[in-house]
Amino acid sequence: MTLTWPKPGRASIIVGSFLLAMACLWGLDRVFPPNLARLDDLSTVVEGENGRPLRVFGTADGLLRLETRIAEIDPKYIRFLKSYEDRRFDSHFGVDPLALIRAVGQWVRAGHVVSGGSTLTMQVARLLEPRDRTILSKIVEMLRAIQLEAHYSKTEILDMYVTLAPFGGRVEGIRSATHVYFRKEPDHLTIAEAALLTVLPQSPGRLRPDRFPETARAARDKVLDRLYLTNAISRADYIEALAEPLPVAQYPLPMLAPHLAERLVAANRDQPRIVTTIDPALQADLQKLVEFHGADQAPERSVAIMVVENSTSKVRAHLGSRDYLDRVSHGFVDMTRAIRSPGSTLKPFIYALSFDDHQTHPQTMIWDREIADGSYHPTNFDHGEYGQVSIADALRFSLNIPAVKVLERYGPIRFAQSLRRNGLEMRLPGEAQSPNLAMALGGVGVRLEDLIGFYRALAADRKNCPLQYLRDRAPVPCLSDSDMFSVRTQNWITGILQNTPRPAGYRWQSLDNTNAPPIAFKTGTSYGYRDAWAFGYAGDYTVGVWVGKASGQPIPGQTGLGAAAPILFSVFEKLPRPPLPPARKAAFNLWKAPPPDLLKDFSRQQKGTTKQAANGLDIISPAEDAVFLLGDIQQRGVPLRARNGLRPLIWIINGVPLVSDPWKRTVNWMPDAPGFYDITVLDRQGAAHHRRITIRTALPSDR
Repeated sequence: MTLTWPKPGRASIIVGSFLLAMACLWGLDRVFPPNLARLDDLSTVVEGENGRPLRVFGTADGLLRLETRIAEIDPKYIRFLKSYEDRRFDSHFGVDPLALIRAVGQWVRAGHVVSGGSTLTMQVARLLEPRDRTILSKIVEMLRAIQLEAHYSKTEILDMYVTLAPFGGRVEGIRSATHVYFRKEPDHLTIAEAALLTVLPQSPGRLRPDRFPETARAARDKVLDRLYLTNAISRADYIEALAEPLPVAQYPLPMLAPHLAERLVAANRDQPRIVTTIDPALQADLQKLVEFHGADQAPERSVAIMVVENSTSKVRAHLGSRDYLDRVSHGFVDMTRAIRSPGSTLKPFIYALSFDDHQTHPQTMIWDREIADGSYHPTNFDHGEYGQVSIADALRFSLNIPAVKVLERYGPIRFAQSLRRNGLEMRLPGEAQSPNLAMALGGVGVRLEDLIGFYRALAADRKNCPLQYLRDRAPVPCLSDSDMFSVRTQNWITGILQNTPRPAGYRWQSLDNTNAPPIAFKTGTSYGYRDAWAFGYAGDYTVGVWVGKASGQPIPGQTGLGAAAPILFSVFEKLPRPPLPPARKAAFNLWKAPPPDLLKDFSRQQKGTTKQAANGLDIISPAEDAVFLLGDIQQRGVPLRARNGLRPLIWIINGVPLVSDPWKRTVNWMPDAPGFYDITVLDRQGAAHHRRITIRTALPSDR
């Protein structure tokens, strides 16, 4: 008996063919999943606290492609896009058969392509995998569109479109386009702007308004015509939109806080969007404030500024240099992180620790006169002496000799340990050196970024807490559990610094005739006029300013009061200062009270004069303020000779240790350029001696 299979009917063939096709599609979907590599290659954008861009970094191929979500875009743009490009977007499965039939019919009648029939999903497929415009490519796009619709929601597909759509040149995505053409975010667009952005991706090279304004206007107006004819916009809106001018250029993207942006991108390489604590408006104001500061007198001069919110340690503004793109001033160097001599800016903390140790009181009287014994002979900045003064006045007028005496009694090593215990990183001039009395006058290296944290502690909670740069990151615990000093000392120091002499143009009447708290501030000038500093706090903010040359070269005559303090006060003019409560204001005046009997006179608290290092370390060559001609010393060098002191000895030229034999008291130094030079020798016990010399290319009389 022979068995025969029944012949399949037509329906069975159709069903089988359909199932086979579905199986093939399912297999292709598994073997060739959607390629989203271009969505992974996004520009990294560093944003301010309000979400506005500070700086945008290009993709690997140099494009400006910002991640965008339709929830961040003005709804009218999405409405116009669907109306003009894909009316049935919300209902089709990736391919619109009616649109394809219409496109084929127009092609047959006209003999050329009139409309492509592509859906937004098909356009996304082409944006994800660009390929030549052929019939085969169109088939692949349709299959990819169906695949995308199967894997992603309509919202996710639109997110892909608004991120990848081209808008001319290297601009991709709606957010990039609105910043480049309109200088704003895409959340608020005019009807004319939304219409232009709707049509521009159709031919971004040909329709660029900055290059082909008439062609771009005609294309935009065509969109407006259709929107009006379909009642998508009113007649009044239509007429107003037609009259709106087109953008005339592609504007550069913001370049705010560029140094900080680079640092955060390097530390967060896997994040395309980094949200900071920076206030973009304040940042832009401060960059404009210093853009030309001092460039006419010293083109190499740079400026660094930081603004910190006292209650949260959030950094509200960060300038690493005067002009990031300026090569003459080395603008690419972030001077908030450079190790520099702080000048006199550590003095408030010397006195604060002395107050808390009950060694001194603001009204303790101290002699401002040259120290007779020892090897360290500091002088005041103006080389004058003021006799017997109060500790408060010594701080107000930044006298050097009293600060050195107070530091000697407190102990330089103990002082350095206190600062380090509270998180201040300091670099001594020589790896093996111990802290010494030169710290009072800037004989140590610090960073603006670190020192402003100490001033914020002085202004707020008396704890040095890490600065906050990222908006959404949880606060980091403070660097020390205990307070750096007492509330009483905090009030004393603040009251004294509020009464520091102001820079020219910022007198008392203009500052303190309101209920706003006066600015408590301290300036500093490093050896050789290389670094000018100003730190201040008032109300809710602490501000730090550095002025100088990134190269470390001197700027003769530059001081903290003359160069940095005016910038500091100009910054505070841009910051709110709420009224000071009466009780708080009264607390800031307690430094004027008389001291206890035991603290009335600093010199009577110990017998004899202030004891200095007893080894008598001294530089006997070169002489103080000596002048050399570069041509005379290029071959033979400058002999550096020291006497006394405990070896090994380390010589330091402008803050840089000189390579020499530490067991010899005479070394030869070969300078290679004219300028002002600070020469320091340090011995094993940390004793130091200094000389200042000048090297010229010619003597003034020879010119």
